[in-house]
Amino acid sequence: MPTNRARAAALTALGQLLLAGPARADEQPCAVDAQRVCAGIPPGDGRLFFCLKSNWDNLSDGCRKLLDWSQQRANDVALDCQGDTFSWCQGVPPGQGRLFACLMSHRDSLSSQCKDALTRVNEFRAGCSGDVARLCPGLPPGQGAVLACLLTQRDQLSGSCRAVFWP
Repeated sequence: MPTNRARAAALTALGQLLLAGPARADEQPCAVDAQRVCAGIPPGDGRLFFCLKSNWDNLSDGCRKLLDWSQQRANDVALDCQGDTFSWCQGVPPGQGRLFACLMSHRDSLSSQCKDALTRVNEFRAGCSGDVARLCPGLPPGQGAVLACLLTQRDQLSGSCRAVFWP
């Protein structure tokens, strides 16, 4: 049986899909930092994200704020569904979307805040799944990595994904 910490970590991974981006779509603070501190690191499999995280002290305030914002959005979904996960999905091992599927199978019984969080996740998936596959291939879930990945490549987002962040 997974621990509460494992469930929370899995929901944090799920939470990477939370929408409602930062207010200004024209800022790309991490793109500049990635060129500066991660030059030569090929994109894919989360390499740039983890390079940025490992060079935290060398990042601009804007990039740090973006990465913090992404992490907080991920944590918000985990917190919104924590009680429901405990109530309905205790024996479900985290990973590969199993907790999300479990929660969705109990949708009629979930708290309103978890339902709202799952609705936001579904909206993100519908609008941004192609962008995630194209721009963030192989990025391991968690820590708000997918949000940060997309938001550092705003100029390359599809119209449907942009609409999720900036309706």
